Amino acid sequence: MGDAALAEIYRAHAPGLLRFFARRAERQDLGDLVNESFLRFATAQAKCPTKVENPAAYLTRIAINLLRDRARITVRRSFARHVSVDDVPIAGDDPVAQLEARDQIDRVQKTLSRFNPRTRAVFLARRLDGLSHKEIAARTGLSGKGVEYHMANAIRHLDRIRRHG
Repeated sequence: MGDAALAEIYRAHAPGLLRFFARRAERQDLGDLVNESFLRFATAQAKCPTKVENPAAYLTRIAINLLRDRARITVRRSFARHVSVDDVPIAGDDPVAQLEARDQIDRVQKTLSRFNPRTRAVFLARRLDGLSHKEIAARTGLSGKGVEYHMANAIRHLDRIRRHG
């Protein structure tokens, strides 16, 4: 594919990609995401001798994969900052209170490990990283309602273990 053909595809499809990313990503990242999508498109075209029949669909698939890649990186970073329950000092001199606190932390940790990976990522991004629902939606590709669903699901499970032990 020549530079002129790629430039024409860019002119035709960049505005649509920009709108796609605007609904799912942070404003400051939009230009980079569009450019990365076209870079991946051009790289794929250079490796493949046949012309892509539907560039819009191909670019949309690239955009979705790009958002998923970013979401995975965010989750990995979140888990990299994870601190083991055993490394958290528990205040107080009462050994029974310390044991009960450690037991509750252990139950929470076990509950989190049983969550659906997306629910766990959303919950940790909100509670551990302090991200807003909108920021989480942008990073994960979920809708705002999807983020709310996963947060409610996580809170419901954690509340159940808090009440019932």
